[in-house]
Amino acid sequence: METMKLESNQVKVIVMMTGGHQYELSLTKDESLLRELFQALSNRGKNGRTDVIRIPNEEDGSCLYIPRDAIAAIATVPPIPVQSLSLQPPSPQPEPTPQLPQQLIESTVVQLDNFLNRAEYQELIQTIFPQEGTASSGIQLPTPQSFALSRELLLHRVQMMLPDVLIQLGLEGFPLTAMEAEETPNHAPEGQAISTDGNRPETALRVLNFCYFFYQTPKPFSGGEMRIYDSQMVNNQVSIAQSYKTIEPRQNSIVFFLTSNAYEVLPIHPNSPAFSDRCFRFRGWMRRSG
Repeated sequence: METMKLESNQVKVIVMMTGGHQYELSLTKDESLLRELFQALSNRGKNGRTDVIRIPNEEDGSCLYIPRDAIAAIATVPPIPVQSLSLQPPSPQPEPTPQLPQQLIESTVVQLDNFLNRAEYQELIQTIFPQEGTASSGIQLPTPQSFALSRELLLHRVQMMLPDVLIQLGLEGFPLTAMEAEETPNHAPEGQAISTDGNRPETALRVLNFCYFFYQTPKPFSGGEMRIYDSQMVNNQVSIAQSYKTIEPRQNSIVFFLTSNAYEVLPIHPNSPAFSDRCFRFRGWMRRSG
């Protein structure tokens, strides 16, 4: 670059950058760019700024952009007192909020096969699917009255198995004082979106979910799986994790899991439009004392 002829108020500035490059320009002593260059050098590596300094070239209209942290040194002719530039110390940067490590809380699920014995299960199936040739042959959507005996049998069996189930779920000795259940078995084919059964005031006392599966044989559908989601703890807040356990709707099986775990039911794909080609589910909840 050609040697610059300086006027009395001008300063020849040589900006030396990382990588061995340098740039020469002429500035007046009161130009803001001169102060900005020295401010960038003074703050180098202290304030974490990554923006650039714009250095225009009035001779050819070009402009040089230098990252602030790229300035390694500055030389001036004549020397100038840096204190006259009234440089400011770098602004203190706020300390980043520490992120607590994410903690995965795996869901605990207990699934039991052969929940009812053979005779009990056959009686349940005949309540829903009477045998051909009988006066009531055809699909019988149960009412609370017609399903009452089966309902009592299922709830009684749940009560009998509860102590062992609580141990497997890590809830030994937990006081569960009441049980509620759907009046009739659910057979909706469209599935159920992700939900949590204990996240509303009217359901806040629910502690334990159970879901019993039954259907005709051979299995007349695909799908219908349940997903029991894990939870995660981030910054002392519990939320639904991406991971989950998949529960197959096995015939005459029952699954138990905590109401604190979100879950969903995948859609059912029946082999035919017949109402009997569904998966029937009987759901219930155990409650703690208020």
